[in-house]
Amino acid sequence: MIQIDYRPHPSQQVIHDALRPALSGKIVMCITGRRFGKTVLAINEIVMRALEQPGARIWYVAPTKEQAHGIAWRLMLYERREKDTWKKLPPYMPPEMIKKKREDKYFVELTNGSLIEFKGTQDPVFLLGHGLHFVVFDEFHSISHSVWEDDVRPMLNDWNGDALFIGTLPDPKVHSIDQTFLDMYEDFYYGKNLFEEDGRAFNFTSFENPHLNAKKVESHIESLKRKGREKDAERLYFGKYSRERGLVFPKFSYDVHTCEPIRIQDGWMKVMALDPHPQKPFNAVWGALDPRDHFWFYREKEFVTDGGRPKTVNEIAYDIMESEAVNKESVKLRLIDPTFAKVQLNVIGQRSIKDLFRENGMFFREADREFFPFFEKFTDMLVDFPEPTVHITRNCPGLIRQLQRYSWESWGNARARAERGEKNKPKKVDDDYIDCIKYIINTNIAYPKRDKIERHKRHLRDRWEKQHYL
Repeated sequence: MIQIDYRPHPSQQVIHDALRPALSGKIVMCITGRRFGKTVLAINEIVMRALEQPGARIWYVAPTKEQAHGIAWRLMLYERREKDTWKKLPPYMPPEMIKKKREDKYFVELTNGSLIEFKGTQDPVFLLGHGLHFVVFDEFHSISHSVWEDDVRPMLNDWNGDALFIGTLPDPKVHSIDQTFLDMYEDFYYGKNLFEEDGRAFNFTSFENPHLNAKKVESHIESLKRKGREKDAERLYFGKYSRERGLVFPKFSYDVHTCEPIRIQDGWMKVMALDPHPQKPFNAVWGALDPRDHFWFYREKEFVTDGGRPKTVNEIAYDIMESEAVNKESVKLRLIDPTFAKVQLNVIGQRSIKDLFRENGMFFREADREFFPFFEKFTDMLVDFPEPTVHITRNCPGLIRQLQRYSWESWGNARARAERGEKNKPKKVDDDYIDCIKYIINTNIAYPKRDKIERHKRHLRDRWEKQHYL
């Protein structure tokens, strides 16, 4: 059996293990700090698969062919030097296994029939072809998600092939980053993607590499911190990243603003908001205001049947009343999007959505859907001192996900911001639950203070005794 000169460090081995068994449809994503050894990891995963699977077809994909050649080609096929002694080391690909290589065509053919190709994504036409057994996307954040979804993924389906995505994210203020890939990574990392059972994501720091010159790196980190560039240090060496340039609510934090489900007290002011839509399922959020004027968003719901059909108004009204009865809730106020509240459902007559709910014994007030008043109030609630005044329970994953991803239309690189403005309006994508809390926040609900109620009672009693009825 042919041996390759590669001994992965423990964190690299975690990635190799996550990709096993081969040809099982695995999708593994890894964001790391610089010098972690991610390209060495990827190259050796390619070499191992090419040797173990005769006739395999494997791609290494980078943003450009020049990057693919400069990063991976030489590392795989040329001699290396040992770090300390400068001693020559053999290439990772055993030369005796190479049948043919074309540096001008960016491919290597092995004696066992395996084919390794190095691709750039400037022209997706070159990404079309026969089935694939394995693919590596290096610096995946700079590649369009459509290359994966439309061009490469269908080719993996032929062999139930596997995919590895690796990268260290660049500065989002300068470089354009594909947000869809970040969404995909976060879904895998937090275990939220229920449709990709074999998808996993990892985050590793530069310090996971035992061969790293740690003192040099620590010195650079301290230098960056002195310059006020802590986020760059986190991005470069800890594999962290920020979307603050484009996020509508960059201060929203999963650790700070979310909590485990709690019991909503009987005396709290409870309110719900509904976001109807003529072509999609309705969405709703329940919130409660406590005596300290803290808002708790504690339940969300998408009204869809088990078969995927959007529920009717009658079904939605029944669901709402049933859930509130089970939880023994007394909701004081119901809010609805004013635009769609008046939409007439001609299929069942000239009655609006609001009218249909009224016929089911459910009364909704039309809400204020202005964005910027909500943006200013909610931002203040996120950063209130000494503690935030908004809390979201973790049984509201849709609302939490939307707040984490809610971005401005102008999010992107410097050129896009110059052309379209810094912050004009948020993207109207995946924001149904955010619309619900917008209706609630814009209503300016106030918790009824006991002393005010008593004063009001005394005032009414005095007027009654003096027979001042009007």
